[in-house]
Amino acid sequence: MDINKTPQKIRSLEFGRFVAAILVVLHHATLIPQEARFLGYQPLHSFFFPGHMGVEFFFVLSGFIIMHAHADDLGRPERLGGYLWRRISRIFVPYWIVLAVLVPMYLLTGMGTADKRDWSYIAMSAFLVPQTSQPVLGVAWTLTHEVLFYAIFALCILSRRLLPIMMGVWISLILVNQYVWNLPFPGSFLLSLYNVLFILGIGCAWLLRRVTVPRAGLVLALGLAVVVTSWVLELSMQVRWDAQRFLFGASSVLIILGMAELERSGRLRVPSWLVLGGAASYGIYLVHAVVQSLILNATFRTAVGGMVPDWALFAALVVVPVAVGLAFHRVAEKPAIALFRALRPGHLAVWSRPRLLKGSA
Repeated sequence: MDINKTPQKIRSLEFGRFVAAILVVLHHATLIPQEARFLGYQPLHSFFFPGHMGVEFFFVLSGFIIMHAHADDLGRPERLGGYLWRRISRIFVPYWIVLAVLVPMYLLTGMGTADKRDWSYIAMSAFLVPQTSQPVLGVAWTLTHEVLFYAIFALCILSRRLLPIMMGVWISLILVNQYVWNLPFPGSFLLSLYNVLFILGIGCAWLLRRVTVPRAGLVLALGLAVVVTSWVLELSMQVRWDAQRFLFGASSVLIILGMAELERSGRLRVPSWLVLGGAASYGIYLVHAVVQSLILNATFRTAVGGMVPDWALFAALVVVPVAVGLAFHRVAEKPAIALFRALRPGHLAVWSRPRLLKGSA
């Protein structure tokens, strides 16, 4: 088997994205109701609170996907424009659609805190500029880390030699900041322990391009075992914050390596309908917390609030946001990204020209 013949889109990891999105939905369905104006406590005995590990998986997977998709672009500056255009369309276009609905809600209804109606704060949130507080769309704090990673990887497209140097220096400074000298913002953002997860993902992709992962099924099983162990440990409050990041990061690495190798070797096949869930995972992530808040506000501003059993409310906080996210992907996200990419200026399309010239020769 040629280890370099990994599919451009690894279907099993698309399914992994969907599972990660569901985990985050479960986490917020546990976290948001604990506000005093809602339940005042976490439903179902906080069992799904560790679902935030979906964020760690997203970060590792993001590093993997960028390296997997753009490894051949490293050291080729002429491909930088195409890379940036694709990253902007993927992250910002769906995000701006959600903001176009959310911001007027804050401005016109008085919902949310006062900063949600501050134009400088809104502008910085719209362009994912890091701030000391969360963006207008709370879950977009993760996107600020994504944008930082994309920018650093862009420098490596300019020069291939920068990749090992920058990643090595970055991870070293992150560990120093975590355990030796804690910098204030913006240093705390640039050197957040979360950023290590992107580097782990790059390492996964680099490894898969060079070797065959031995005993891939065992590697996957070990990754899932770490997830279960980490979940139980967090529920018992026995794991430090930094240890959680490393545990969830390690489990994500093992799961990605195991699933990718099993699929590459033909031992794992994922149905198309599960892959569609992965394609909609970003849309689900963007809208789920907003939908959950709307459900809770609609429930507890009426007499219905005290009549709905916890399990029924929790189910609604999971099923409805996922359904809305799937619809958002199909109706808004997918066509908007396609339109934006179709508008790409000619001088940014340089990476597609060699294929056109080759085909016309």
